[in-house]
Amino acid sequence: MSGISDVAVVAFVRKRFSEIQYLKATITDKQRQEYGQLVEATVSQIEAGQFLPHSGIRFPQNGCVSCAQLGLCLGDQQLVASKLIRRPGASDLDWLDQLDD
Repeated sequence: MSGISDVAVVAFVRKRFSEIQYLKATITDKQRQEYGQLVEATVSQIEAGQFLPHSGIRFPQNGCVSCAQLGLCLGDQQLVASKLIRRPGASDLDWLDQLDD
């Protein structure tokens, strides 16, 4: 985590004409610590191949409608192969591994 406490939040507002709002915010040390723990837990689950099912928001009984990891939580390799598409350019992100902590 960067340790920067004064930040800006970019909000995309849905109106008749779309609007972008830039809002000032302050992140406390406690919030930063909690978010860091959430990131660590998420990374650990991804590395372990754990993709737990979650309920959807718009369709609470069908979280798969908008799931970005469709089929992974079910262990359905055929569904994974048919729905998840590797897009070109992902290998260009190797520079992210070289960022300083």
